[in-house]
Amino acid sequence: MKMSPEIVKTAYCVDNRPKYPLQILATRYRMSNFGTGSGYTLILLHATGMHKETWEVFIEHLFKLSSDHANFLIEDIFSIESPNHGESAVINEETLRKDFEDQWSPGEYGRAIHTFLTCGQNTAGVDFGQRRMIVISHSVGAPAIFLMNERLLPTFKFATMIAIEPGISQLGNAETAMVTQMLTAWTWLRHDVWPSRKVAKKELQALPLYAAWDSRVLDLYINHGLRQHSAAKYNPPFQFKGVTTALTKEQEAATYRSEELVSDALEAYTAASRKMPIHLIWGKDNDVATPALQELLADTKAGRFPQSVSYVENAGHLVVQQRPDALAQLVYSILCKSMLHNKL
Repeated sequence: MKMSPEIVKTAYCVDNRPKYPLQILATRYRMSNFGTGSGYTLILLHATGMHKETWEVFIEHLFKLSSDHANFLIEDIFSIESPNHGESAVINEETLRKDFEDQWSPGEYGRAIHTFLTCGQNTAGVDFGQRRMIVISHSVGAPAIFLMNERLLPTFKFATMIAIEPGISQLGNAETAMVTQMLTAWTWLRHDVWPSRKVAKKELQALPLYAAWDSRVLDLYINHGLRQHSAAKYNPPFQFKGVTTALTKEQEAATYRSEELVSDALEAYTAASRKMPIHLIWGKDNDVATPALQELLADTKAGRFPQSVSYVENAGHLVVQQRPDALAQLVYSILCKSMLHNKL
């Protein structure tokens, strides 16, 4: 996907080894004709199985809304990639295989986010502690940021948080167990090797799950969510030049096994909802988060106080991939209202 020429993209890599064992990649997006320092910095965190570029359709529409209406000004947007996804999985391959072969948790993504935002000044030339920041997370990106905020006590602050289909639940919840079993089975059964990106796209877009995606987002997945197969390194006749998913099945399944999703993350979210404005967004189609699970995160009797709860029509858990334009419209509306309500 080619973004508007008015949007400037810059890639960054924060390498804080050995203090943090993995390199962290992020992409910065900004409008070429805006940079006054008066706007907000948005931090985007993706879902399991995605990649940092999965937000680009959403980003482009959000910038357009901001430019057309000027009710909420965006200085820049940083999309931070989980170190075992997308391009990051390639540059971290050796360490991931050695130290994280079949283990991964939302808290690890949180550590990477914290490392980027605290060490990023040296690489990105940005002192995030001086920025007015808003974090927008999707699925496992939500527990990652809530855990980071609770455990690592960052010196930087977020003005507000928007959690889209947050991957947070409660230990012992029967519906959570059912959903986790479904996701685990899907992970191990999914096709993850193709002879080429062209074949991968043809096969994926024929599946109901991917057919529901915005075609531009699917193209981004083909280009960034897949990587060259590791067997390409061998000499003929043993060489295989196909592609595979950047996130391995082992680490995807490990994410679903993490108890942080159903214990620590819920506590961290509950604490955060008492301290700052948090907005929840759900897809109207309850394909992962059931109504009961959604109500769990808005249970005021349990001390959870989201400032708003909104829904996107004709979308499910993967709303970022399915309805990026409608989601951007909703997020922009929330940001404008939040700015007035909370004087961000």
